[in-house]
Amino acid sequence: DKTNTTESLPRPYLGMSQLGEECLRKLWFYFRWCSKSKVDGRVNRIFTTGHKAEADMIESLESIGVEVWDVLDDQAGFSAVSGHVRGHSDGMCKGVPGAEKTVHLLEFKTSSDKLFKLVKKNGVKKEKYVHYVQQVLYMHFSGATRSLYMVYNKNDSSYYIERVKENPELAEKMLDKSEAIIISEDVNEFRKIGSGNPSFYKCKFCDFSDVCHSVSKAEVNCRTCKHADIAVDGKWNCGLHDIDDVSTENQAKGCGSHEYLDC
Repeated sequence: DKTNTTESLPRPYLGMSQLGEECLRKLWFYFRWCSKSKVDGRVNRIFTTGHKAEADMIESLESIGVEVWDVLDDQAGFSAVSGHVRGHSDGMCKGVPGAEKTVHLLEFKTSSDKLFKLVKKNGVKKEKYVHYVQQVLYMHFSGATRSLYMVYNKNDSSYYIERVKENPELAEKMLDKSEAIIISEDVNEFRKIGSGNPSFYKCKFCDFSDVCHSVSKAEVNCRTCKHADIAVDGKWNCGLHDIDDVSTENQAKGCGSHEYLDC
């Protein structure tokens, strides 16, 4: 489906929603803008469906007396590792049946019927670990001790709801992981997952597979250049040209003095 297909560099930060990923190389390539990502019309429509379902889930909670706040356009943001790691929660709530006094973080997702049934059977931690880690991190920053994980089945509009407990030790471990990725200037500090070959099933669907397995070169921009330095508040500096706070637009353009990192 090529309708409304978009192609762009990744976000300028590493998302907390990504940190449960098994492959650290994938996260490193993402943070360093090594490849452009294509999003076709089908995926864009999935995003639109998710936004609509989120509003429906909020309305469903409110209809049974749950109080919600910091939702939709008022979501709370969190940051770590000098602003290079960021995340936005879906909201907070109170009055959950059976745990009325406990403040919960909110995490809304939509799902295919197949994945919905697996999560319902085995729980989010086993079947959708990235969602579990995302909630653990948001609880860590929000101060919540519980998260309400609510999944909308796109096949029949049913809900799956799970209360997730805080996990401070895992949150710290994930933040250490993100820092290791961000300060690294050599992707080879991180091993390839699975068989280590591009035929490995998780590699087949990765935007960075060709770069990771040396089929193609990384994009030319400041993030893939050895002269770029990470700075505080999510900023980047250029050591070669002595420029502080290189704009996101100029980072994407790079310059004629580009020299590749080990990527």
